[in-house]
This record gives sequence, C-alpha cells and structure tokens, in this order.
Amino acid sequence: MESDPEYIRKRYLYREMVLKGYLKIPIKAAARLIGPDTAYHLYRFRKVRRR
Repeated sequence: MESDPEYIRKRYLYREMVLKGYLKIPIKAAARLIGPDTAYHLYRFRKVRRR
C-alpha cells in the first residue's frame, strides 16, 4: 500500500499542510507523518487542554 502513487501523493500533501500550519492534528499523528523532531518544534508552543 505504501508504494501506491496515490497514497504517496496524499501523504505528501498532508505533510505540507501540517508544516505550513494549514492543518492542526494531534502531536502523535504529526510525529508519524512529519517525524518526531519536526513535530516537537511545530507543537512546542501549542497550549495543551487539560481535562
């Protein structure tokens, strides 16, 4: 499935949207999509809601 061109294209588009700030996703999902180091730097100033 990961070699499917459509899958790769969509994954790249979502990655770009997260990096540019157009899309906010949970940090665990972001870490899988863009890598843990990049996700940490993007989300380090984000306020965490406590329940």
